[in-house]
Amino acid sequence: MEDIIGKRFAYVRTSTADQLNGLEAQINAIMRYDPLVDRRDIFLEQTSGGLHYSKRPRLHELLNQLQPDDIVYTHRIDRIGRSTLDLLSIVERIKQAGARFISISDGIDTQSGIVADVFLTVLSSIATYERQLVSERTKASLKVLKDRGVQLGRPKKITPALVRQVQTLHGDPKISVNDTCSSLGISRTSYYAALRQTEAVAG
Repeated sequence: MEDIIGKRFAYVRTSTADQLNGLEAQINAIMRYDPLVDRRDIFLEQTSGGLHYSKRPRLHELLNQLQPDDIVYTHRIDRIGRSTLDLLSIVERIKQAGARFISISDGIDTQSGIVADVFLTVLSSIATYERQLVSERTKASLKVLKDRGVQLGRPKKITPALVRQVQTLHGDPKISVNDTCSSLGISRTSYYAALRQTEAVAG
């Protein structure tokens, strides 16, 4: 009995709009691997792989279309995402839809039994380590602020103290906006308002 296969999708990405040859090379590799992929189901995107998948419209659109037994192809796993945390979320999202993920060049197939299990286990372990690392860096940055006498906690308005807190945490690329907002007890609106004040002073 043959395996049931739904639609065949592919996600192709380059970082900048001038890398059209890179897009075509990825498409050709996917079509050689599976000639039954319909070009209309290949999702092209020219943006940074470091962005969360919710900020990549074409990838977000692809994920929302997935049904059980569909397949998602990519040329290399870093085309889907460069952040381990984001990559794990994307692969889990595909699996939850009952679909299958295949990274051609890496030999990764989420239906390949023990190999897939090892891959996801390693990915999950690295993601957990990255979360812990971000948490430790956030705590370390907050300790520096506290040692400087900066009052932490939820301010009633955008105060100079909050602006300094946001400026310090924003300067660390490993600390996300969500981590900063959670640590300071503020909304994203307050975060960006404080950041604008920081940029206004710098300008």
